Amino acid sequence: MGSQPALAAMLGQARLDTYLTEAGGDLARATDLYLWSAQLSGALHGQLSFVEIAVRNAIDTQLRVWNTTAGYSADWSADNGAAQTLYSLLGRPLQQARARAAREAAERDPGHPRSGLSVVHDDVLAQLMFGSWVAVIRPISNTESPHRQQQLWTAGIAQAFPHAVSGDAGRIDIGKKLEVLRRLRNRIAHHDNLLRVDVQHRFNGMLSLLARMDPDYPALATGRSTIRRLLREDPRRAW
Repeated sequence: MGSQPALAAMLGQARLDTYLTEAGGDLARATDLYLWSAQLSGALHGQLSFVEIAVRNAIDTQLRVWNTTAGYSADWSADNGAAQTLYSLLGRPLQQARARAAREAAERDPGHPRSGLSVVHDDVLAQLMFGSWVAVIRPISNTESPHRQQQLWTAGIAQAFPHAVSGDAGRIDIGKKLEVLRRLRNRIAHHDNLLRVDVQHRFNGMLSLLARMDPDYPALATGRSTIRRLLREDPRRAW
């Protein structure tokens, strides 16, 4: 299992102490717990990818239609391409996403199948952060008015979640689910521990959100999921 000094040097003493405390000071248990937790984080990250991609595509489909009816093109991610309500929500994130997409395009290897090709709408979408999709549904700040999100929801975003409850209650429900998953995603991305996170509840939230888009999505997303097995293998169950 290795010595505590080596483990502390690799993880940092503060990080190791969290697991040692949970393991009652037992180094072998703390190490096993950390290895299990790392596996669980990886599995959750993979599961979140299904949610993020499904949400991105569902919302994008509706925004293309909405942007066109607002007098703009379907390519709402283009420079000056988003109608005002959407631009007021995503103006800066879109600028940053276009810049990142342009850098990636310029750095493509000559052997890349899209070497030399210009940035397209899908390239920009792939660069938008998960928080951008949350912001389309609900304000990130609890003090901000949701009137722009309500406008977009009524105008078409609700159709991205056809199995949500009707009216603004559906928007609020979807927004809460997205925000919880955004925070989980950030914790995983920053390698925070999940020892006090109700992972089963978060997992159920992912499946519930996917079902709001299409009842077939949860089964597709969990076809090879290891989350349930990993939850059963939580080392603390045997202590």
